[in-house]
Amino acid sequence: MINPVMGPAPSSRHNLLRGSFLAVATAFLFAASAWADETVQNPHYGPYSTAIASVATWQVPKGYISLDPDDTTRLMDRMQNPGITNSWLYGPDRLERWFAVVHYDQTGHVKDDEKIDPAGILESLKRGGEISNAERRKRGWAEFNLIGWQISPHYEPDTKRLAWATLGEVNGEKVVNYTTKLLSRSGVVTLTLVTDPGSLNQSVAELKTQLDHFSFNSDQRYSEFRSGDKIAEYGLTGLIVGGATAAAVKTGAWKWLLGVLAAGWKFVAAAAVAAFAGIRSMFKRRGA
Repeated sequence: MINPVMGPAPSSRHNLLRGSFLAVATAFLFAASAWADETVQNPHYGPYSTAIASVATWQVPKGYISLDPDDTTRLMDRMQNPGITNSWLYGPDRLERWFAVVHYDQTGHVKDDEKIDPAGILESLKRGGEISNAERRKRGWAEFNLIGWQISPHYEPDTKRLAWATLGEVNGEKVVNYTTKLLSRSGVVTLTLVTDPGSLNQSVAELKTQLDHFSFNSDQRYSEFRSGDKIAEYGLTGLIVGGATAAAVKTGAWKWLLGVLAAGWKFVAAAAVAAFAGIRSMFKRRGA
């Protein structure tokens, strides 16, 4: 069960939008003045079929929208989340309640027979947060403090889905980051939910319903694993912790903190701010 989000309820649409966060890399305040009509050039309004990295298909129903990687990258850049490439966006057609950023990593086959230790994982994430905050202080940025689990990590063997949500705080405001990972034969699809904390329950429920329209191709389903296929170097815990500490050491903490998704590294969910304000103006046109 999803617990209610802590913190004051938004008193206006402006405040509601101001509380939206994207868990991709690190925190960036979104500048509303950066939005432009040409940011999104080719939105796909449902009904539409979106291919995800040639390994899966998402059937976009009426009332929903998807963006191709180029448009998704431009949108994330406008939200000051640089380096988000080879990703897709999915959500309600006006992106008023929520949206999800979708990314595929060809990690190899992730074994799912590992017991998850939420307490141990949280401790690792907090240690990573200490590294992050040290760099953020140097840059004069607000610190992001991880409080705990909003939704404890859990794995569904029947659907091959791993999900969790962290509760944190930045500038005195509560931040909820929700992530779902879908396991396939040769990799993992990550969905990062963007919504305001007060709408988390509703948004998560709606996202789960929309995942009924998502499917891996017949040769990419988890059950299609064959002897000789590449095996991932980590299990379920590694998907949550994300190798962030190693990434900070080997690629430079600043790259991790700036959201540069270095090839081969899987990043933890640390806060990244993505306000919805003015979102309609990004679309050059609305599809039929």
